Parts: sequence; structure tokens; C-alpha cells
Amino acid sequence: MDRRDEVTRTHRTITTLVAAVVVATLMTVPWAPAASAAPPWRQEFPERDRPVTVTIGGKTLAVEVADEGPEQSLGLGQRDGLMPGTGMLFQFPDSRERSFWMFGMRFCLDIIWIDGDQIIGAAESVCPSPAGTPTRDLPSFASPGPADRVLEVPAGFMAAHGVVAGDRITVGPARDAAR
Repeated sequence: MDRRDEVTRTHRTITTLVAAVVVATLMTVPWAPAASAAPPWRQEFPERDRPVTVTIGGKTLAVEVADEGPEQSLGLGQRDGLMPGTGMLFQFPDSRERSFWMFGMRFCLDIIWIDGDQIIGAAESVCPSPAGTPTRDLPSFASPGPADRVLEVPAGFMAAHGVVAGDRITVGPARDAAR
């Protein structure tokens, strides 16, 4: 056997051994899915643990507060519904025209536009578009004027409680609000 054959055989043996060690090592490593950021609808926001109360139309609601970008973008999207006597209050640092859409929504809402402590209008019983609707085709619902707050409640709330534009709301600390 010449020197060249011996070197080739040695290289093959080393390559085989290295491959066997790598395979054996990989077989002993516990495989788990790579840790990744939770999708937005699974993220927890501190405000969800600290609801406030909103009194509107003689009814006091326990509402979650959305006052920062990520929680405002998510809103009530990816949920299956709201319990009676609950909602979400979007608070903004300034008063200007607002526009909302039903991206990621699975249930119908009343979207109530508020400026200061007064309701300026609403989009009542707004429902999600059919599954498969392209994002560009989702309707947008605009406030009738400048608003610094938006309250989302279950569809039909306004009609059931006689809430109309011009009504006042009060926002207070969390308590047993859903009555």
C-alpha cells in the first residue's frame, strides 16, 4: 500500500469518527422549539391586570386601558369576545380625529368616540369582515371629530343602555365594576 492510500484511509477514518461524534452529540441534546417572542395576542400588558371603571349611560364597566402603542395596536384583536360589563378604553395624549379598524377581530363591537368626558359619536355594532378579506379591503371607522379616548364595548351596548352622542362618561379607579 502506498503512502497516498494510507493518507486517504486515515482521512476517511477521521471523517467517519468526527461524523459519529457529531451525531452522538446531537442525539443527546434535548431538542426544544427555539425560544421566540410571543405573538402580540399572547403578550401580557400590565393594564390588563389593573382595569379602571367607566360609567356611561348609568352603567359602570370594568375596562382595560390601552394607552401605549403595542396594546393600542392589538386592542381586542385575537380574542373570542368580551364579558358583559367589560370593555377596553384607548387613551391618547392629544385630541384629534381617530380611525379604527377590525383587524384581527373575532366579534362585533360598539366603538365609542370620546373627547374629554363627552361622547362625540360612535360606530355601532361593527363586525369583523369575512375570513380571508385582504387587509387592504378592511373598512376603517373614523371619529366624527377630534377624540382623546375611544371605548370599545360589546355590540349593542349603546342601544341597550340608551347611550348617545352628547352623553358624559366618568373614568375612575378599578373596583368591582361589572354590575
